[in-house]
Amino acid sequence: MRAVHTYEPLLWTAVALYGVVFLIALGSDLGGRRELPTWLWWVYGLGSVLVLLQATSGAVLYLWGARPRTLLHLLYGLLSAAGAIAAFGVRPGGFLRREGWRTTRVVTLLSLTVTALLLRAYTTGAFGR
Repeated sequence: MRAVHTYEPLLWTAVALYGVVFLIALGSDLGGRRELPTWLWWVYGLGSVLVLLQATSGAVLYLWGARPRTLLHLLYGLLSAAGAIAAFGVRPGGFLRREGWRTTRVVTLLSLTVTALLLRAYTTGAFGR
């Protein structure tokens, strides 16, 4: 499990995917679109799966007795996982989806937040700060 949780390409791929989602959602929102292209939901979903894989491996490590250098790492990891679950919820037909939403704006804010949380979780896990 430690090999999965500390495998940096997994993290950086998730950060890159969420970054792409953020940039396209921001551009779409500024361009006046209310919905996102279908292919972007696949990118968003793949990024979310990677985040949840990281979170699950971290939870297993925690249950096995491994502890991070700071408890903030756990907080950022849990919030990142919650953001990844929310990404599934705001997709078309998702459990958080509401009529009248500017989906582009919701996804812009959510993807930026999760990206920042992932980076912060990395710094607290790798450097203990």
